[in-house]
Amino acid sequence: MKKKRIESEEIIEKMREFALKKNIQIYLVGGYIRDKILKRKSKDIDFVMEEDALQIAKEFAEMFSLPSPIFYGRFGTAMIEVNDIKLEFATARKESYPEDSRKPFVEKASIYEDLKRRDFTINAIAQNLITGEILDPFNGRIDIKKKIIRTPIDPDKTFYDDPLRILRGVRFATKFKFEVEPNTLEGMKKNKERIKIVSEERIADEIMKILECSHPSIGFELMDKIGLLEIILPEIANLKEQRTDHPCKDLFSHTLKTLDNTSKLTKNVYIRLSALLHDIGKPYTLKIEKGKVSFHRHEFVGEKLAYNICKRLKIGEENSRFIGKLIRFHLRPHLLAKENPTDSAIRRFIREVGKDMKALFIIAKSDLTSRNPQKIKEALTRLAKLEERIKEINKKDKLSSFKLAINGFDIMEILKIPQGKKVGIIKEHLENLVVENKLPNKKKILKKYIIENKEKLLSLKNGEKRLHGERCDSCL
Repeated sequence: MKKKRIESEEIIEKMREFALKKNIQIYLVGGYIRDKILKRKSKDIDFVMEEDALQIAKEFAEMFSLPSPIFYGRFGTAMIEVNDIKLEFATARKESYPEDSRKPFVEKASIYEDLKRRDFTINAIAQNLITGEILDPFNGRIDIKKKIIRTPIDPDKTFYDDPLRILRGVRFATKFKFEVEPNTLEGMKKNKERIKIVSEERIADEIMKILECSHPSIGFELMDKIGLLEIILPEIANLKEQRTDHPCKDLFSHTLKTLDNTSKLTKNVYIRLSALLHDIGKPYTLKIEKGKVSFHRHEFVGEKLAYNICKRLKIGEENSRFIGKLIRFHLRPHLLAKENPTDSAIRRFIREVGKDMKALFIIAKSDLTSRNPQKIKEALTRLAKLEERIKEINKKDKLSSFKLAINGFDIMEILKIPQGKKVGIIKEHLENLVVENKLPNKKKILKKYIIENKEKLLSLKNGEKRLHGERCDSCL
């Protein structure tokens, strides 16, 4: 028999029952209350008490046959995960911070002192589970109503103590579309350099959460306003180059429009990150010749830069390659759509892009940010026609799952050559011959072809047809 799924409200009711039975003042605090006021669902429930939270978590789990808690003794906290709901139990505490670290010294405190140490007023609200009384000493409910991000105490101290709170504030402003109150914004600006004491993992986590928001551009605009962007994502800050009066000089604005456009089409955070990074190669490739601006090969420069960013953001190898691939090919759909390409050219394109074609077209469509609606309509029509041709050819030839019958090791063994670029060039040449139906995809025949054409294959240079746009794609 399938076990009944427990919901958040039921867990809170059980905690109320537990508090009454033990005669202990237990408070529901922070994000759950904030989200309830905002009429949003929350999967995180935080309980604070002036008692030993570790013991209470253990007794609560035993009373209601819940999973055993995980203990974090240094902070006096414990966590129980039920289904996909996380319950955190914390002893009310106050904190003091050393200058070079965001790891605080902790000591027990009252519920009011605990609320005072929190990052923002919207998270500094508590409810007594026995009496139902709401504790809101810093007017968090008013700030929620006014859509304001504000610190409970002096923002300079809040952000100096824990500079990660600057990014958390950016995330909340982005997620809820709230404004950062002026004094709080000044505190963020004043302490921006202290973000350097925060680990890359924590910074990466906040950036990825900002990318998950419905309009992530809000967060990156705010980071730029604070001066944080040039510290944690200098490659994005570089998009604000001002070396030319070309109408597309504001690459930063174009990038954020592309990001928001992408976010309307997909929730995939890696496709969204690709949109954010798709033009980062342009400031490094910008050339002005006879009044004309070009960004020749910016997609390849951008791909290399993206790998470094993915490393900083702790993104795995597979997703890093996916992001790099979308950046490398992001111009190709537009250029092919304008060319009326042959079936052979489309077959090569399908083979190169493979299963990532849908994601690439999301980027291509999102990259249209012209102020001329007619231009966008025409470009979208061209893309739609190309997409349809790709589907028809792929359905017939199943090219997106194409795999050459021999691999690089076979080529190295037959030609007696070491691993390197030459192997890739030869393999690509063979793939093109197969895709264009000039050779069957059979291992025996391909090996024979390599043996018979050894000198020709060894003399091959990188013959991949590169498609480069002299025009800025944001002008499309």
